[in-house]
Amino acid sequence: MARYFGTDGIRGVALKELTVETAYRIGRYIGQYPDGKGNRILISRDTRESGEALLRALCEGIVASGGRVYDEGISTTPSVSYLVETLHFDYGIMISASHNPYADNGIKLFESSGEKLSEQIEEKIEDYIDSPSDYLPKKEGQYLFSPSLKQRYVDWLISKYEGKTPVKVVLDCANGSASYVAPELFARLGIEAKLLSCAPDGRNINAGCGSTHLDNLSKAMESGEFDIGFAFDGDADRCLAIDRSGRVIDGDAAIFLGALSLRGKGLLSQGKVVITVMSNFGLRKALQEEGIGYEIVSVGDKYVQAKLKEDGLSIGGEQSGHVIFASDLNTGDGLLTALRILGIYASEKSVYAKLSDLKVYPQTLVNIRFNSRKEALDALNSDQVKEQIRSAESALSSSGRLLVRTSGTEPLVRVMAECLDEELCQRQVNGIVAKIKESKECVE
Repeated sequence: MARYFGTDGIRGVALKELTVETAYRIGRYIGQYPDGKGNRILISRDTRESGEALLRALCEGIVASGGRVYDEGISTTPSVSYLVETLHFDYGIMISASHNPYADNGIKLFESSGEKLSEQIEEKIEDYIDSPSDYLPKKEGQYLFSPSLKQRYVDWLISKYEGKTPVKVVLDCANGSASYVAPELFARLGIEAKLLSCAPDGRNINAGCGSTHLDNLSKAMESGEFDIGFAFDGDADRCLAIDRSGRVIDGDAAIFLGALSLRGKGLLSQGKVVITVMSNFGLRKALQEEGIGYEIVSVGDKYVQAKLKEDGLSIGGEQSGHVIFASDLNTGDGLLTALRILGIYASEKSVYAKLSDLKVYPQTLVNIRFNSRKEALDALNSDQVKEQIRSAESALSSSGRLLVRTSGTEPLVRVMAECLDEELCQRQVNGIVAKIKESKECVE
């Protein structure tokens, strides 16, 4: 059986790897309901030009299985999670490839709790996608265009803002989902905002902008006119920030600030947070110095969320900007993260000042792209590569750390090292990258 789902749903080149036929089959499966009544399903998409065709196929599949599908229009991934949980939908669907280029697209599925779909249901969907016949009975469902649902999400975000002093911000919307939510949100909060990359055309999502390209935001902040700037990714489930001093606030820094703020209010459950293997070593040290514990999980916000739920913890996330405030939402929300950071900046000055205690260890990260995720996995199985990794681990053991892994969402091998000695870091990473490229033909 083919494996379609990665760590964040299904992704691939739109209409080639991720086809309308696959989308239709997914809709057919989740549109049916064991007792014969149709599921209530919420669906949304980001701004990619391929999103409309995939949405149409999903909706046709749902309706053909007797499901009732509510189309929120273009919105954010976390809006789907929030609305599914609070309005008691049976499933939620988001069509997005997050921070990937416009040519890619993806399908993320949520259960009625607002959490990412369980692996058990993913496997059942994969079985159905691969089945030689469309064996599910056909019924007549209903499609409803429901853009007003988005307002409930915006209202909820507004209720979460705790800032008490006037601020001016920059918003880089990545020509993605945030373009349809952030301007209204900040206008209704009365916060003056300069908008960047807020004119999506179907192909410019994440193109030299957003959370993976901070140059535009950095230049805007150099003017000195603004207190803080925020950059979102294509579906606005992650957020990075730059303050007026030029300091970059990534997911690690947001977790650190959020944990301190929650602890000050007596809301940091068990005095611990959840971080991932990619979190900077400096975050671990800063948390230890503050007496805050941490649990480490694999990369992927679904693993962060699972650990938060398992241990009953309050906050966790990834360096990339996925931050989950568990008492608010079951998934990362870039806009909520921005409001939390901004609230601390505006009204908890003593907490914000502690950012200077977070000393980031220099990190060297190289991504090596292959034609497929299988080729990326095969590259790491070379004896030469394994030996080079062992050598690098030995060289860094006393002063840093090494992490070599495949991406859960793209055909990439990521080679990362952290060490106070930047030259040592670079040398060890370069050695591993060279061996990987010798062992397997890569794209770049």
